[in-house]
Amino acid sequence: MGEKARSSLAKTGKRLSRKHLSSYALIFVAAPILTFIIGRWVDDMLSLPDFPPIPFNLLLGFTVFFLGLAIGIKSTRLLFKIGQGLPWGEFNGQSRSSRLVTTGLYAYCRNPMTLGYSLLPCGMGIMFRSLGMAIFVPAITLLAAVTWLKLREEPNMENRFGEIYQEYKRRTPFLIPHYKQLKSFFASSAQMLCQRKKERKA
Repeated sequence: MGEKARSSLAKTGKRLSRKHLSSYALIFVAAPILTFIIGRWVDDMLSLPDFPPIPFNLLLGFTVFFLGLAIGIKSTRLLFKIGQGLPWGEFNGQSRSSRLVTTGLYAYCRNPMTLGYSLLPCGMGIMFRSLGMAIFVPAITLLAAVTWLKLREEPNMENRFGEIYQEYKRRTPFLIPHYKQLKSFFASSAQMLCQRKKERKA
């Protein structure tokens, strides 16, 4: 790695120590609180029933929540490690990615971070048996995110990366991976787990 690249990563590391933690505090502290308050308010306003029944709410809710958390964190790490950028790069030019990330989760959809973090309120709502949290809050979150991505982020990506991004955009879904891609992903994940088990036994 050249001196310029080391310098760039060092600068990014400084940004992480200050802004990264505060922004993630917003996601993991303020966002759940707002999700709970807004979701319960919707439940009361519309007199929505408690759903799903116990104990399915815990089993399904934890699964959805931690799946979203894993997708969100993994895609954030990929953006930082490969793209040398941070999620709020469009708000702060210094945190903007310098490389287009097209591998890992970004090979399955263009916005895995949005997909992952949108699952968090859904999983939380299922755990608390709140349809307002599980449906209303994720819908509003997705609407705001998709509007931002389509009107601001994607045009900027096209200007910055040109034909490379255009080609990536043509072959990669916006948010929901194709069925064949999901099938391939789960097959490769299962194969990897089996390989690790064999290595441990050896």
